[in-house]
Amino acid sequence: MKKIMIICAGLLLFSPMITRAQAILDKVDRATDKADRAGHTADRSKSTGEKILGFFGKKKDGTSTEKTTVKIAGANFSTLKAINDKLQSAKGVQSTKMKYSASGSSIVLQHTGTTSDILKALQKAAPDVFAEKNIDGMDDGEISVKLN
Repeated sequence: MKKIMIICAGLLLFSPMITRAQAILDKVDRATDKADRAGHTADRSKSTGEKILGFFGKKKDGTSTEKTTVKIAGANFSTLKAINDKLQSAKGVQSTKMKYSASGSSIVLQHTGTTSDILKALQKAAPDVFAEKNIDGMDDGEISVKLN
């Protein structure tokens, strides 16, 4: 009987603390629910905004940046430098990066259009280098030139 009385007294004594703790936990739960709802609302607003802005977005002009490597065999450094200068001024070429080696040099082009489009522009910019007799091979992203 004493055990039952001690347990009842303990429950009466600690029940207000338990209810206060439960109230605090309920407040935390409500706060996290509000944060979750705000996050979901923000996500929906973002997707709606993106859809609306999609109607007014920039139109694609079909010009994407490509990278083509022009491999040049049989050129010394001064010739390679002169070719690089001509390529920089070619239509559609955005940037060039030159690599020299005695066995074979290369120039990496950042350009718009396809590899065959850039070859046509290069033939106009440097007709003596990119003459058809000097073209050793062409593939997507690569043009091989052999100078005599």
